[in-house]
Amino acid sequence: MTEHKNQHFIPVSYLKAWCDSNTPPNYTPYVWTFTKDGKTCKNKAPVNIFKENNMYTINCTEVGRKLVLEKGLSELEGRFAKLRRDKLNRGKKLTDEDKFLLCVFMSALQSRTRVYRTHLREQWGKALKMMEIMKEWAKTATPEQKRAMARSTNNSNLTLSYNDIKELYENPLQNSVPSIIETVSPLFFVLDLAILRTNDGVGFITSDNPCLWFDPESHKRLPLYQQPALVYKTVEITMPISPNQLVFLNRQGINGYIGTKQPIVDELNRRIRFYANEYIIVNKKKLKQYWFQNKKPQHPGSISNSSSKLAFF
Repeated sequence: MTEHKNQHFIPVSYLKAWCDSNTPPNYTPYVWTFTKDGKTCKNKAPVNIFKENNMYTINCTEVGRKLVLEKGLSELEGRFAKLRRDKLNRGKKLTDEDKFLLCVFMSALQSRTRVYRTHLREQWGKALKMMEIMKEWAKTATPEQKRAMARSTNNSNLTLSYNDIKELYENPLQNSVPSIIETVSPLFFVLDLAILRTNDGVGFITSDNPCLWFDPESHKRLPLYQQPALVYKTVEITMPISPNQLVFLNRQGINGYIGTKQPIVDELNRRIRFYANEYIIVNKKKLKQYWFQNKKPQHPGSISNSSSKLAFF
């Protein structure tokens, strides 16, 4: 049997927090998996979902399968699970080391999914197509045209070859996840960090795309500047931790553990459902129709206006 062949793009240890507390005796604990439209529902054990063969395996001609990325992610998952169990679930104050670990886990969860792989392939696919066009052009170009193109290329600081871009297109996660984590984690760390909490029975849901960037003010900017970015004060990065907690990174001075009113929980769940790729995960066989309103998600206003407007436990 091939070692570590089945690789999860949403960690099993992360999903275990959503296991139904009413799982019958002698059953493997399961979560409720709903399609994004809410029409199909199945109860499944976390180990049986959100996985793909060799998703992070690096195939090396000299040494065969390299599992350095898969094993690194697995170690990170274990450290996050311990942080959630020992501190987050207990409402304990986080050290800088704890906060950085949480930021590393969030950046990894953002960059390791199928939907992010699709995004990367679309980007590198455009570059690959351009280079393929240039290769065809070179077959009939005159020597002078080729020299002019070479001068242009030298002046453009182009450092990636055709084979480099082809590799990035074919194996985007293996080549990009480590650098994304290294780049994004410190940027997350300097943001304000709040842990939103709820005692609701269903609480926060999660999905196959759980780490989200959102900016409620983006529609006010010109189209070129509407993508969420850390330069904007209103940007938010969220990730459910469990049905009872959700990480809320922001630039609005909102920090600490904050008890959250139900309308805010519902709006955040609607955001999670809206940006899911294919599936949402719930800890009970329950849905709220509000989550399926198809208008673009809004900001739960009382968070952005003042944390004092939230209901504290």
